[in-house]
Amino acid sequence: PAADRCVTPDLLAPGNVLMLIGTTGTEFAGSHLDLVQGPPDDVGVGPAPDPDAAMHYRHLHAAMQAGLIVSCHDVSEGGLAVALAEMCLAGRLGASISELPHDDLVTALFSESAGRLIVEVEERSVPAFLRIMDDDVMHLGEVSESGLLSLPGVEPILVSDLADAFNTPATLFHASETEEETS
Repeated sequence: PAADRCVTPDLLAPGNVLMLIGTTGTEFAGSHLDLVQGPPDDVGVGPAPDPDAAMHYRHLHAAMQAGLIVSCHDVSEGGLAVALAEMCLAGRLGASISELPHDDLVTALFSESAGRLIVEVEERSVPAFLRIMDDDVMHLGEVSESGLLSLPGVEPILVSDLADAFNTPATLFHASETEEETS
């Protein structure tokens, strides 16, 4: 049945390969990065539709039906770094990322380019997955049991610290409101 092929976003096994489907551009207008850092002087561009998304989704669906994908998560609000953190949290496993999809670190980690997905594939299934995807994916790294999210150019982050941050009420966006109320 189709339910047997249901794929969730939680990382499942150390040693599995993490790959990115889709293209990463410098697209930040209206992004969560702008929300956190404040709007920049140059607003830039918002995420444009990916003209290859439908083809990528058809290929991904075929890979899922073939049982080649063990987990999958969209890259959306917050970008690649947030999507990877969510996958680590869901599976309580680490990820060791060796390649990023853009030369600019901020773009690589936080761009909200549309139509992107991170997939986890067992190492033995990678060749079949690449054939189905027409080699149109990027190798990011692998799932680890280290308990760390390790990204190039960034200090490794404990998955337990990610969980604490996720479970702690955000005060960042309410600080200015509180200051105004007490003035």
